This record gives sequence, structure tokens and C-alpha cells, in this order.
Amino acid sequence: MKLLVGAVFALVLYFVVTGKLNKTVAAMVGGLSLLALQVFPDPYEGLKESIDINTILFLVGMMIFVRVMETSGIFEYIAIKTVKIAGTSVSMLFFALTFVVGFVSAFIDNVTTVLIFVPVTFAISDILNIDPVPLVLGEIFSSNIGGTMTPIGDPPNILITSAAKIPFSEFTKYMIPINLLILFLVDVVFLIIFKNEFRKSFSKEFLAGLDETKVIRNRKRFIQSAIFMFFIISLFLFQKQLKLESSIIGLIAGFFGLLLFEPQEITPFLEKVEWEVIFFFLGLFIITGAMEHVGIMEDIANFLVKVSSGSMVVLSSVITWASGIISGFVDNIPFTATMIPVIKGLPELSSQFSNITPLWYALSLGACLGGNLTPVGASANVVGLTLLKKYKEREISFGKFLKYGTIAVLISLAISNVYVLLLLLRIM
Repeated sequence: MKLLVGAVFALVLYFVVTGKLNKTVAAMVGGLSLLALQVFPDPYEGLKESIDINTILFLVGMMIFVRVMETSGIFEYIAIKTVKIAGTSVSMLFFALTFVVGFVSAFIDNVTTVLIFVPVTFAISDILNIDPVPLVLGEIFSSNIGGTMTPIGDPPNILITSAAKIPFSEFTKYMIPINLLILFLVDVVFLIIFKNEFRKSFSKEFLAGLDETKVIRNRKRFIQSAIFMFFIISLFLFQKQLKLESSIIGLIAGFFGLLLFEPQEITPFLEKVEWEVIFFFLGLFIITGAMEHVGIMEDIANFLVKVSSGSMVVLSSVITWASGIISGFVDNIPFTATMIPVIKGLPELSSQFSNITPLWYALSLGACLGGNLTPVGASANVVGLTLLKKYKEREISFGKFLKYGTIAVLISLAISNVYVLLLLLRIM
């Protein structure tokens, strides 16, 4: 069964990489084939166990929410305000957008952040007549980097901090500084790569001529939309205290938004849900669920421990790099869930592993930052690129994204590796 599941995964990945078949069709056919071939003893139970319904419903709700908010002009308003704050330099605008996205992603789901800021970016690129691709790429990368900063920024961190019993304040104390450094260096490198685009600037007269109030079509609706958006963001910030799943908040955002602003004609908003993205994730969840079910993920975890030969230094480096690379191709949640019991059991294997705290940070940094490697490495990547294709008719191929993603991930993992080794030295 392992061979069959591995072969299906490799075949689906081939079609996603080459583009010879639509990625959604490839993922769904691959996933459904595994169900039909009874990789799971009970295909229906396997389907329920594999699919993260929380993510699927969350995506649907937030996609509706963003479309409803768009009609108020609030994104264009934020766009003009951001341009004015950043000044006349496109490079400063890039820094401003990526750091705001990174900060928001530390507290709110990365997909939500991308869904909110990519439409803002499109508005900015239209206003300034610049290429949106570098800005969107920067926001995708910064959303994944920002999500690494806190226990609630990315699902793997929730699993890790819960299993290791790491307090929120302690985790952020170690993770915010290193990820801010990573974000800054990644930004600098991409400013160099896209130097021709970022070299542009616009005059103070042009800046002064921008009037954000002109995009407000209906003042009452604009104010109501701003209040509603703040309310939804607050729900995410206090999600743990409210004991609400992300999917519930997403659906509240979408359907309460329709109730407040478009209670009669909802069909145009439902039609704008990116169903291609939804079904792509469904297929991907089934395939990664099958990989976990047959033991492929566990084999990978055990192999990583074996190659370390009992050395904390080697193991921390292996976990950082391997989890980063693996998470660029498969869902980082099942991989993280598989690695947690492996790391927790290390102290029983050898006295060399008496203090495993640095390994938790290695796993978090690798699993979260590795999502920037490929277009399918993180949900935010898929959503951001889909919006770019649909609304700007700009498609970034798997190979092209991989080129940029490799640069971002190499910088991220190299710095992370050094940082984890410094943590090791501190406790040894």
C-alpha cells in the first residue's frame, strides 16, 4: 500500500509541477483513486479523517466575506492610505506591505491575511500602474514567515506549543526576533531581484492628488463595513477565549456579511468563491491523509532520527532542513503531528536528548517556513496565486515560484539553523 500511495502522490506532484493537467483535477482524481482502491479499510471513514473540514469551510466563508467587503470600497481606501504612509518609493511600499502582512499573520490565519491584503495590493498596483507580481509574492512569503512568530499564527505551532507546554509569551520571545530578521533579509533579497520594478517612484504631487475619500461610494456602508471587519478580526484575536473554530468565524464573516449588506441577491457572491481552490485542497487532504494512514509520514520521521546518530546538533539541523523541505510539498500539519511523539520520546532513548526544547523550535521554524518553497506548500500560496490569475490574468508557474521560493526558504532555513544551534549552546 505504501508503494501505491507514494506512486499516486508522485504522479499528482508531477502534473502539478509540469502543468500538463489542471492541478485540481490531478489532486481530486489522485485522492478519489486512493479511496476507490480502498487504501483506507472504510473509504468513507478515511474521507472523514483525511479532510480538514475546518479549513474548507473557513476558506468558503472568508472568500464570501472578502467579496462582500470589496463592494464598500474599503480595500481601495486602505490601499491609498498605505501608499501615502509609505511615501513616494515603491521599495518602501513593498516593505510596508510585507511587514504589515507579517504582523497580521502572526495573529490571524495566513489565508485570511492573504484574502484581505491581495485585493488591497491589486488596488495599489492599479493606482500606481506597477506589476502586482512582486508585491503578491512578497505578501505570500511574509504571511508564512509572520505565521511562524506566535503559537496561533500557524496550525503546526498550535500542535507544538500544546504538546511541549510552551507558554505563549516564551514562544513569542524566541520566535518574533528571528522571524523579523528573516522577513527583513528576504525582503532585501527580493528588492534586489526585482530592482527594476522597485526602482520606480512617484512624485509628491501624484501622492497629494490621491484622495481616499473618493473611493467611498456609500459612507454609511463604508463605516458599517469597517466596523464589521474590525469585529471579525477581533473574533480571530480572541478565538481561543471564545472557543470558536476558524471555520465558524469564517462562516460568520461570510454569511453575516451577506445578511448585513446583501441579504437579497447573494448568487454573485457565491459564484466568486474559488471552487477550484476548495477542490484542490480536498484532493490534497485525501492524499496526505492516505500517506499518514499507511505509515509513510512515520517512516520519514523515524528516518530523520536515525540519521542524526544520537547527536543533538545533527538532529536539530536535520529537523530544521528536512521539515522545511518536506513541508514545501506536503501538508505540514500531519508531518508535525507525526514528529511530535518522536521528539517527545527522545529523552527515553538517550541522555543526549535530555533537553529537547530547541528541537521544538527547529520543528516549528522548518514546518512553517518551508511552506514558501512551492505553490502548494501552504494554503496562503494557493489562494494568493489563484487570486492573481483570476483578477490580474497573471499566472506564476510551479517552476518560477519554486525558483523564488527556494531563495526565500534557503535564507529562512539557514538563519533558523544557526539560531537553533545557538539555543542549543545556551542550554548545554
